[in-house]
Amino acid sequence: MKAMWDERYQQEEFQYGINPNDFFAQKIRNMPLGRILIPAAGEGRDAIYAAKLGWDVYAFDLSEQGEAKAMKLAHQQQVQIHYMSADALKIQFPIESFDVIMSTYFHTAPEVRPEIHAKYIKWLKPGGTLLLEGFNKRQLSFTSGGPKHIEWLFSSEILATDFQSLEIQLNEEKQRILNEGPLHQGMAEVIQFCATKTLT
Repeated sequence: MKAMWDERYQQEEFQYGINPNDFFAQKIRNMPLGRILIPAAGEGRDAIYAAKLGWDVYAFDLSEQGEAKAMKLAHQQQVQIHYMSADALKIQFPIESFDVIMSTYFHTAPEVRPEIHAKYIKWLKPGGTLLLEGFNKRQLSFTSGGPKHIEWLFSSEILATDFQSLEIQLNEEKQRILNEGPLHQGMAEVIQFCATKTLT
């Protein structure tokens, strides 16, 4: 898996563009600034956007090529981000250390997905927000990106189960047009999710 992503991100062109995911951009634009984590951050488009807004940005990705590309873009955009090359199953952060976690098109095998999602819950501060956009199971009918294995794709039921301890505000499957670099283009079936960790 790492070799695939390294090869993909080795290309000079940014495979998912340099502009942020628009669902993410819309949601955080009016949030109070704080510390944000972006898992599977790839070439850094969302991390750099958040840093330009003034967020304290932490990001990680399995691909060292993705990290290199993200840091180069951050330098060009004159922002600072904390970026690590790491496996989502192995990376550790302090409990309750992030105000926002944004997971953008981070699809994994079904046997590891609940463990990764449980880490998000653990890492969120009380009152913190989890944002997620990914492909839903109807995406297999489209050519606009995403895994080709249906069990790797999301559904509203899957996310409701994984994040049942959070207060869910949005859990919607919908069609929309993607325009995010060469690998996310055209009509897509996605899911948009927003939830908060209740104050204790």
